[in-house]
Amino acid sequence: MNLKQILLCGAEVFGLNCLARFRTRRRLLGLCYHSVVSDNSPQNDARTRIAVTVTQFNEQLKELRKYWSPVSLPQIRNAIENNIPLPDNAVHVSFDDGYRNNLTLAAPLLARYEIPATIFVSTNFIATYGSLIWALEIHERLVRLLDSHIEIGGITYSLHPPETPQRTEESLALLHRIKRLPVEERENLLRFLRNRTELDFTPFWKRELYEFLNWDELRLLHEQGIEIGAHSLSHPILSNLDQTELNDELLESKKCLERELGVECDALAYPFGSADDFSEQVIETAQRLGFRLAFTLQDFRNAAILDAMRIHRICIHREHSLNSFRALISGLRNG
Repeated sequence: MNLKQILLCGAEVFGLNCLARFRTRRRLLGLCYHSVVSDNSPQNDARTRIAVTVTQFNEQLKELRKYWSPVSLPQIRNAIENNIPLPDNAVHVSFDDGYRNNLTLAAPLLARYEIPATIFVSTNFIATYGSLIWALEIHERLVRLLDSHIEIGGITYSLHPPETPQRTEESLALLHRIKRLPVEERENLLRFLRNRTELDFTPFWKRELYEFLNWDELRLLHEQGIEIGAHSLSHPILSNLDQTELNDELLESKKCLERELGVECDALAYPFGSADDFSEQVIETAQRLGFRLAFTLQDFRNAAILDAMRIHRICIHREHSLNSFRALISGLRNG
């Protein structure tokens, strides 16, 4: 056990997590997941870090049920609009993108612990097979690219051999740079990668990680009591769009969900969700189109008085041990 693990274990044993929970008990905790995968999914691959395993998710839900007060999307809406306090240590569990593992692996555990949840869906990907959200597609293709160098934003980068752990790490680092490229440059890069690589979804863990829900499965989740919100049409960086594109991404995703599920959709999760990924223009447009709640992906604690269009969530991923998870959600530490 290393020093970090010892400190995290000590925080639980000596009650520091409990004290931190008490200090932030009036503040809603938002948790964001993407995928839940089988325990035998590769552990040392950067592509699976955005997921948690079944065992991890089970342990985390058990922790939430024991020490926290899970709340639903309607409870949050009611608290904001009618000034009704949420219970102490309120926590909201959500998923982004709309992966099939949310139904097959996550939903049974949510039901076991009676924890409400929301899934925010990028509607263009529902009922598709072999499609990836553009950022994940770039990452996958960079991992497989045979070239030893690549030019990004006018800078040439050397690459380790494809399909190695080093290349996977490089691809993840380069992706952060690519996200900030002008849209036209990014699209040109993606076309280049598509011409020089082929995606392989043969490994079971890739299918499990990336396969999207279809509409019947999404309706089933809704019937089981899981709330469904919008995550745009195609998962763009909303702050990079002009007004027409922004209207289309938000309104059409909202209308599509309402048509397919037969209920109003008034909750949105901003794609990527960092401070640079949405703007006042995005917020104003979302409100004008009928969204009453919107969620970020920033590792901030929510204020005691919630901002309906900036409800912060912490991203939970595979590298969090149980003690790390406890410290993170208690507010004892960040990241």
